[in-house]
Amino acid sequence: MKTLLIAAMVAIITFAPAIATADDEDDVIAAMQDYISGWNTGDAAKVAEHLTSDATAFAQGTGLAMGAFNQANLQNGMDNGGIWNLSFRDMKVQVYGDTAIFTAYEVGNIRFPNGNGSQGPWRYTAVLVKQGGVWKQAHRHTSPLRTGAPGQ
Repeated sequence: MKTLLIAAMVAIITFAPAIATADDEDDVIAAMQDYISGWNTGDAAKVAEHLTSDATAFAQGTGLAMGAFNQANLQNGMDNGGIWNLSFRDMKVQVYGDTAIFTAYEVGNIRFPNGNGSQGPWRYTAVLVKQGGVWKQAHRHTSPLRTGAPGQ
């Protein structure tokens, strides 16, 4: 009987989903703050550190197009005059094992290398996964926050 109980406990521990720790919410916020600092400092490598290798996005100005992140293209844009001045406010994190949902308002402005720009705020949602103990974005979605829109 004792052997059966031990075997059951080992099976539960082995196959149970990862349990979120109290620090996971803080770790997600820290990762997202570091991620956005990469944009603000023109450091595409830092941005890439916080993305899975197959990360996708619905982003500002792309309509319904969803594409993979390209570090070389981003660095090229940063080196050729792209400027990001962004921050998050009203951040909320929901952790489900090794997956988290980050929701916030992204505020600030962007100037693209071609001289066009974009002004926030935007709604920002990201799905993150914990890989090797590090929280990384697998997908993000940003959309303009329009004042006076229905439901606001």
